[in-house]
Amino acid sequence: MSPLTAADSVLYSYSMSRISEAVTTAVPQGVVTLLFTDIEGSTKLLHRLGDDFGEVLAAHRNLLRDAFARHGGYEVGTGGDAFFVAFPDAAGAVAAAVEAQRALFGHDWPHGEPVLVRMGLHTGEPVPIDDNYIGMDVHRAARICDAAHGGQVVISEATRARLGSPPGVGFKDLGTHRLKDLEEPEHILQLVVPQLPEEFPPLRSVQPPTNVPHHVGGLVGRSREIGDLRSLLRTPTVRLVTVTGPGGTGKTRLAADAALEALDAFADGVFFVDVTQVRSEDVLATAIAEALDVPVAGDRPAKEVVGEHIGRKRLLLFLDNFERAVSAAPVVSFLLRSCGELKVLTTSRIALSIGGEHEYPLSPLHLPEDPMRASVARSEAGRLFIGRAAAADPRFELTEDNAPAVAEICGLLDGLPLALELAAAHLKLFSVDALLDRLGDRLKLLTGGATDSPERHRTLRGTIDWSYELLDERERDFFRALAVFDGGATLEAIVAVIGSEADAIDALTSLVNHSLVRRVEISGGDHRFTMLQTIRDYALELLEKDPELPTLRERHAAYYLDMLDRAREDNSDRRTELVGIELDNLRAALAWFAGRAEGGSRDDAWALVRLGALLGRYWYTHGMATEGSGWLERAIAMVPADPEPSRALAMRLLGVLKEQQRHTEEAAALFYEALGDYTQLGDLPGQAACLNSLGVVMRGRVDFDAAEDLFERSAEIRRQIGDEQASSSVGNLGLVALDRGQIERAMALFEESMQLDEENDDEWGIAVNTNNLGIAHLEAGNVDRARELVMKAIAACAELGEWEGLAEALEAAAGLSSIQGDPVRGGRLIGTARAIRTQVAMPLHPADRPRVERWMAGMRRAVGEEAFDGAVREGTRMTRDQAVAYALGRHSQGRG
Repeated sequence: MSPLTAADSVLYSYSMSRISEAVTTAVPQGVVTLLFTDIEGSTKLLHRLGDDFGEVLAAHRNLLRDAFARHGGYEVGTGGDAFFVAFPDAAGAVAAAVEAQRALFGHDWPHGEPVLVRMGLHTGEPVPIDDNYIGMDVHRAARICDAAHGGQVVISEATRARLGSPPGVGFKDLGTHRLKDLEEPEHILQLVVPQLPEEFPPLRSVQPPTNVPHHVGGLVGRSREIGDLRSLLRTPTVRLVTVTGPGGTGKTRLAADAALEALDAFADGVFFVDVTQVRSEDVLATAIAEALDVPVAGDRPAKEVVGEHIGRKRLLLFLDNFERAVSAAPVVSFLLRSCGELKVLTTSRIALSIGGEHEYPLSPLHLPEDPMRASVARSEAGRLFIGRAAAADPRFELTEDNAPAVAEICGLLDGLPLALELAAAHLKLFSVDALLDRLGDRLKLLTGGATDSPERHRTLRGTIDWSYELLDERERDFFRALAVFDGGATLEAIVAVIGSEADAIDALTSLVNHSLVRRVEISGGDHRFTMLQTIRDYALELLEKDPELPTLRERHAAYYLDMLDRAREDNSDRRTELVGIELDNLRAALAWFAGRAEGGSRDDAWALVRLGALLGRYWYTHGMATEGSGWLERAIAMVPADPEPSRALAMRLLGVLKEQQRHTEEAAALFYEALGDYTQLGDLPGQAACLNSLGVVMRGRVDFDAAEDLFERSAEIRRQIGDEQASSSVGNLGLVALDRGQIERAMALFEESMQLDEENDDEWGIAVNTNNLGIAHLEAGNVDRARELVMKAIAACAELGEWEGLAEALEAAAGLSSIQGDPVRGGRLIGTARAIRTQVAMPLHPADRPRVERWMAGMRRAVGEEAFDGAVREGTRMTRDQAVAYALGRHSQGRG
């Protein structure tokens, strides 16, 4: 039977046959344990066996009925290849299920392989009606069975609670799962029985992954549109659907609901990507990669990495606010061509105009048919306005007296959701009639706008314009100036760029109340002030006509440069978080400095160098080496080649990004030039950093003597001046010792480096040293200590997003598997590491290759070339999260 239908068939369309030959008692009463069964893949088996399927089905029934009868089972019903049986006690039900599975696996089947039957048990008090049961306990048992796989027996927590320690039976906790038609999640366990299969895929109850936001307030109306989009997304020949319409039509909310409704049609997930800030193909591909949690680094174009990751996955991408990213539409075309099962849903004010696109124009909400209260309350536009009006003023209610005014407002606003929401918010200040008077005048004034713009766009513009006109002159100036921020801003930034704190607080309070600005909470209880993109576009259009724009952009860029400069005193985690939040503003600052520098401004050229240098580490640790290299190369080219601290830092960090991309010759040249500048400047920390980086290059060339000398010189300087980065040099010395087989020396150096990192709260350094120390213990034969350290390193690197460190830790875990005699697991772990290295374009380090190849050779000898290579291929198909779960989960089970 097909998934999720077998239990329904037993419940509603069964033959009512009984085990009457063995059990003649009435249906059990009170607390009973219910068992549902179903053959997995019975339809395929029928097509395969033809007429012989009847013999197989009869044997299956006889085996199960014998087992059920021996343990007091009462056959409530059958349907096709499924059973519904009740037992007076849980122990009997479990014993019957175990015996039935053993009989199925031990039977000599004519087609040469076992018939796989899923079984699910739940204990409760169903209501007996004649010789049947009704009630939620029946449905719960059925859904538990539906979630299982062939050969698997799963039980509810209620059943487990009535079992002690049944002989020969163990339990595996499968966690909590949501099941079809059940409001509350169910805690499910699996029976573990000797000589029966133990490993199964995840329960079928698990929904495909998604990050699509659930919008607060819900969708008003739109049932027809949801149906249309659902149908399009499920049509095999439709690959790209674009929901079009003017700003404020509700495209995002509609598309989000449609995407979530279609979730079950995309086994590999539905993923939301906000492309509001996207302006180029590279940025779009990177944004998609981030949503899919795919690391992008090195020389490979991001779109190729994403395309390779998606492959044949059945996946839906939901790209929102595409109108400003139309120039990047070729990325969508590339992915659709490259990924045969991929579908794309976009929202945009204009079509993407690429092959295979199905445009779905979104109309406004349905208007009231007449001004009567019932008609207004029934219409989509009326319902939205009423709901938002009540939120603005809890005293508001629709009456026969104000219904005509509400109906007219809905009509004047063309039923556009954003316009209705903005208008309703002003009921804090005006009655419905007063609102109508003001709104009507403004709309009439603006109906003669540009004839080539959509009608609804002109009315939306009128709504925003009207909100703008309600502000006093000071508030209007402030509203326009806020558009200088890209992606919002903190109060501190707003005060620094626009005006005093008192003025800013007053103006922001007014703008929030007028629904023109939103206050959103970020980590640590801080807040940012943002605009809807449509409203920011409106404000930016006004700002671009303002002579104050250059001054604001200059203050904006200067503020964000100073912000990062001040953040150097923060710990690395705080700096990383800060850059992530402000990345769009920082990109705008880079662009401003670059534009001014190209116009001949020497000061702005140096500002570009400083800002690029401050962003270098973020680019390095977030797979943005290509973008970072581009900015730094551009910046360095604009300033004189003279010794200067910020230029030297920019060169060194450019070298780091080049080394990350394995452009080692370019990296070495940059490090040597930076070292020369730092030497002339007398900058000891800079010299130490360059020596350390050159040591990394030399170790990559497998020149351990040169590498050790460079690391020693770097460490000596750093120790003398108390530089907290000494841990890096010491840890690198440990790597050279490890390369040379000096295990005890390597351990001591890693321990020393770890201690320094702990004193400095450097989580990245701790993670790297933890793995290096684990490898050293593995080489020394201290398997238990090595396992503890390597598993800790895997978890830490995954949490930090340290891709190369994660690959190294997974390779170390493979080494553990080799030593512990599990070559298949080791091969899979090698495959997971290989996949990550491919994604981030970071090949196995030359100095590490002999050790990893030694582990691999041992595993190949143990299991054979073909089996090992097959395990590696399995590993390469895992996602990063799956790889981490596999590495940690198997370890956890082994220790248990």
